[in-house]
Amino acid sequence: MNLSESNPYLCIEYLAFKLEENMNKSPKLHNFNDMYTPPKAMEYIIPFLDKDLTYWEACYGKGHMADELRKRGFNVRGHKNIDCLEEQLEGDWDFWITNPPFNGNKKFLKRAIELKKPFALLLRLEHLGGVEAMRLLKDLDFQIIIPEKRVNYITPKMLAGEKVGGSSFHSIWLTYKLKLPKQINYIN
Repeated sequence: MNLSESNPYLCIEYLAFKLEENMNKSPKLHNFNDMYTPPKAMEYIIPFLDKDLTYWEACYGKGHMADELRKRGFNVRGHKNIDCLEEQLEGDWDFWITNPPFNGNKKFLKRAIELKKPFALLLRLEHLGGVEAMRLLKDLDFQIIIPEKRVNYITPKMLAGEKVGGSSFHSIWLTYKLKLPKQINYIN
């Protein structure tokens, strides 16, 4: 007798057991909050940034974005110990730029809008969808930069020297008051 001919409740219990067993063997999903900005991602936005402005890199992390901007002659401020959702950077700044954690990124978008200054956020393309994104963006005159290729973020595994595959999703620069040529800009 095979399992399909036996007691259906035993079949269900067996399948539930096997499912749980396999779930425990599966690799853990990547923490999408530890995805740092690679120099290539900056190449898509830098041609549109004004070197006369001061940029607040709000989600400073390990400073990858700020370092890349500074290498190219931009004035950048930021600190890894500032909670940009609750605190304001001391001193003057003109433009909010960041790669916010993907989990909870709508909080960062809301904060950027509340600050009423120009901004650029590096986000996953699919984060433009959904009820909350629509509520935040429907009346905002925003513009988008869509890179031709996927952004391969710097991950903790990469920093540890491990070989990792490419990104499984597309990213965009969501901008406000950047004065891009069009509302949607495809960049190669």
